[in-house]
Amino acid sequence: MPARAWRLEPVATLHPAADGELQVSPELLQLFTDLLIPKNLHLSLATLLHSRGLADPIRARQFLDRNDRTLHDPHLLPDATGLIARLRAAGEEGEPVLVVGDFDADGLTGAAIMIRALRAIGAIAEGYIPQRDGDGHGIPEGAIAAALEDGVELILAVDCGTADRARVAEALEAGILVGIIDHHAVPPEPAQAAWLVNPNRPDSIYPFPHLAGSGLAFKIAQGILADHPQRRELLAELSVLAMVGGIADMVPVANEFRVIVRSALKVMNGAGTMPVGIAALLRAAGAEGPYRAEVSGFTISPRINAAGRIGDAAPALALLTTDDPAEATELATLLEGINLERKELTKAAIDDARALLGLVVGSSRDAARAFLGDGLVAVRGPWSVGLIGLIAGRLSEETGRPALVAHDDGSGAPLRASVRAPKGFGVAAALQEASDLLIRHGGHDGAGGCSFAIEAWEGLLPRLSATCAGQAKARTPELTVDLAAPTGSRSPIDLAALADHLAPTGMGNPEPTFLLRDIPLTAVRLVGDGRHARLTLSLDGAAVEAMAFGRPDADQLAGSSIDLVVRTAQRTYRGTERIEVHVVDLRPAALGEGV
Repeated sequence: MPARAWRLEPVATLHPAADGELQVSPELLQLFTDLLIPKNLHLSLATLLHSRGLADPIRARQFLDRNDRTLHDPHLLPDATGLIARLRAAGEEGEPVLVVGDFDADGLTGAAIMIRALRAIGAIAEGYIPQRDGDGHGIPEGAIAAALEDGVELILAVDCGTADRARVAEALEAGILVGIIDHHAVPPEPAQAAWLVNPNRPDSIYPFPHLAGSGLAFKIAQGILADHPQRRELLAELSVLAMVGGIADMVPVANEFRVIVRSALKVMNGAGTMPVGIAALLRAAGAEGPYRAEVSGFTISPRINAAGRIGDAAPALALLTTDDPAEATELATLLEGINLERKELTKAAIDDARALLGLVVGSSRDAARAFLGDGLVAVRGPWSVGLIGLIAGRLSEETGRPALVAHDDGSGAPLRASVRAPKGFGVAAALQEASDLLIRHGGHDGAGGCSFAIEAWEGLLPRLSATCAGQAKARTPELTVDLAAPTGSRSPIDLAALADHLAPTGMGNPEPTFLLRDIPLTAVRLVGDGRHARLTLSLDGAAVEAMAFGRPDADQLAGSSIDLVVRTAQRTYRGTERIEVHVVDLRPAALGEGV
């Protein structure tokens, strides 16, 4: 594994006392006292808050207070007032509404939120989800036909639609109004929908523009349920769906989304009633509480996504909108099976891709279908469009460089590709540089997608590789460390307690990293076919086990003292809660001086 520099966050929140020791500022000390935070955690927690830019006591209080319920006014969203009024009217009249979502976790949960909220106010709401392979993203042609057949005069597009000018115009010509609830980029000439609720509009004044489609659907639901007698219970239930969609779409766990996630976790842990479909999905997966935010990304979202990745996403939407426990159990079992199939297909596809690239012992690179450059690996094959992003992610992880994986069905049709890259690479910028060879492209720093003619394969890949190689030269691998855990307060229990105060964690608020200095490594056992190392550490006189995934080289350090950067993870297995220590990086203690 390439060596990384370790950068320890400064501790400007703290200041020297008369005896030269660091102490917590009086304002934070009062806050910690008010929130009943144990005294032995004060200094470390103040340091962690500073590393997240939360040294200000007012911001720190809002961040730490588990009872904070601050949600922005949904009417601040552009066009929200008009759309909320129209949907409330649909509820009063018992009007049919067709809710069109996307086939990923954000689109499905967003559609489910709107369907459930509309049904709660009396509307007849049904869903329509496009096929990944046949329809792609956006409002599908079939949705217009379905609305006409059923006499529906209002379509609600969730997590899609902003750029669908032609489809929205088609609906309008047919006498169907379209409302859009979306978070994707707004083009210079967006779809002329009756209502375009999108915080990325140039005229938007919404305070937190980072909500995903499901989060925006939750805001509209907040508006249409404003005077419902069960408003609090319904919104608590819907917050679970908003959490799942937002975490899947990598929304920062900050501002009001942090409030939504907190609400969802309280509901899931017994303070309310979660959707019966989510409860059934957790049972089918064998997940045990107490639930934390990671259950959304690692357990719930993959099962919701699985259906749309390898087939029809309709069962996932049915699961998220049913109130029948028996139906939910049946659908959850179905999705569990589909997810297992997705795992098997993904593994086989990754093995095929490795072989085409010549990365498997005994194989040689297929020059026509695989590219291995200084800045990029690329491969094309007949794999499902729903799997190519997963394949690209694994190849990028294994090779340490960006990976492009394209769907090639052998027909000569344009290739659809997904790109994934390690931290520090700009995928969107690389695709933009080669845009003259692309039909469509988009993305952000770590991921992107594009389509291009098969004839462009040979010319495109060297250009992308050169761009990514240039980015790599400017990229300095660095590991940010949040806290050098002090002796006497660095047991797994202490570290997990600190992490709990920062929870819920996720994008924009990652699990904290802790530096443990000069720790005796008393034993190492290789596990997982020799790919991982289970360490036994002597930590302040106690034996502590830690897992170093992908670090079999740790075996060479047994019997010496090491410096480690670690995170904690809390798991429940067969009713027993345990704290795990996961190694992020390690090195001989002698190399850690000055960190």
